Amino acid sequence: MATSKNAPSKKLDKVSQTNTLSKGVASASVTNKTKKSLTKVVVVETDSGEWVKPATGEKFYIDDEARFPEIAFEITTEIEPPYKWLWEISWEAKVSGLREKARGKLVQTFKEQGNFDQRAKTWDAKKIGKVIGGKLVVKVIVDKQVFKRTVYILGKQPTQKQVDDYLISKNAGSLSKLIKQESQHKHFILLDSEPIVSGDKGYGLAQLTTPPPTFEQIWQWRKHLDEAIKLFEIKRKIAKNYLGKKDRQYTNEMLEVEAISRWNGGEYHTYNDSKKTWERNPNILCDTATGNIGWDISAQKLNMGKTEAELRKRDKDQYSKMREGQTEEHPWHYSGVCYIDHVQKTN
Repeated sequence: MATSKNAPSKKLDKVSQTNTLSKGVASASVTNKTKKSLTKVVVVETDSGEWVKPATGEKFYIDDEARFPEIAFEITTEIEPPYKWLWEISWEAKVSGLREKARGKLVQTFKEQGNFDQRAKTWDAKKIGKVIGGKLVVKVIVDKQVFKRTVYILGKQPTQKQVDDYLISKNAGSLSKLIKQESQHKHFILLDSEPIVSGDKGYGLAQLTTPPPTFEQIWQWRKHLDEAIKLFEIKRKIAKNYLGKKDRQYTNEMLEVEAISRWNGGEYHTYNDSKKTWERNPNILCDTATGNIGWDISAQKLNMGKTEAELRKRDKDQYSKMREGQTEEHPWHYSGVCYIDHVQKTN
């Protein structure tokens, strides 16, 4: 165990180190046997210095109301201040999908850091001022010695009611259907309490992708929904201009459908001049076994005259490759029309 050159605080008991692995991180399971001891000392191989709290590898949770936890850090040393404190929160975003299973490939890494000088031996990570999660490493430079402690910040899942109530409070209740389609009202994977991540860098409840969400918009579900609401309003304005051109008539329901379709890509309605009415785009054939995949059967020669079953058999092995799987030989695409068809079928 790395220790200070000075005598330890009376509150701190020296114990032997036993490393175990938890989530790929060495985490000590050492309990102080001294009856009057106030602290359990836990140190991993990479951590250093004598700490009163927190324990190495300890897990803290952003609660279901999206509030950052109190994480009190305290060192023990007799060296006079000031002390230089440094912190860094990093998170490796790995593909999860919605299933409760081990994550896949790394798609992006997020990081926030800061430093400051102070005389106190204690600091609360809540002062970071952002609701973000991942691995938090705190270092304190004391004279020539470096104290280091590593903990983890994870997230608690909000309920569907919490999500829907928040949307309603923002006059965006119609987004609930979109959220259900995108994530089944799921923001975190329960297996590891980290945000859901898709292979195309879609994150969280609304699967925010473009523009790329910030670190905090990924972890703080309320700010995540604020961004989704803002983006949906942009889609709604585009849909309104599209449906209302040439003074054509449309209903509020048609406007919602058109806006949601454009969330996933492309218009849902086309105008039938002979009938003087809007209708579902007849040129899109959907793979009904998926939520948003289809084929243009009017512009793509390889798709013309084919059935859904024939096109699915040809292209289904390419779906997992996402955009890279959309080639001249496999002209399938993500379709807003198919997205809406699936939403209407499941609601």
